[in-house]
Amino acid sequence: MSKAIWTKLTGLSEKELEKKGEEVEINPKLVEKKEEKETKEEEKTSLPKEEWLAVEGQLSIDLYEDGDNLIIKSTIAGVKAEDLDITVEPDLITIRGERKKEEESTKNYFYQECFWGRFSRTLVLPYPIKPEATKASLKNGILTVILPKVIENKSTNVEIEN
Repeated sequence: MSKAIWTKLTGLSEKELEKKGEEVEINPKLVEKKEEKETKEEEKTSLPKEEWLAVEGQLSIDLYEDGDNLIIKSTIAGVKAEDLDITVEPDLITIRGERKKEEESTKNYFYQECFWGRFSRTLVLPYPIKPEATKASLKNGILTVILPKVIENKSTNVEIEN
């Protein structure tokens, strides 16, 4: 570990840490004061504690091309359409949502693998698309987003002036 990490963990200066072969006593009060100071600094500059502690899942997707469209499919069972937010730009898409747990459980789980809470996914698209023509549907727990590609004429006729 680096000296900076050890100084934070122990509350000792770098010089004190350099003393080799000597016993060094860690002052718990000094460590507590440093932790309090760091906590106060974090509170001033960061999001509320419950927001920055919240885990956000990453949405799994399939992205493929079908003729003049890019298609995104994602399995998001248990999510209602009103709990989804899709933002589209000509070269980017962001899908956000939340899978809400219907009951607060105190059950004794043996496995708990289902993700509950907020999720999102932002993708840089391989082709420019028409955001205003994007369509989305949610059926049987599968989200389908159709993104029409911007079709550019690659060849043009050039008139020759006399």
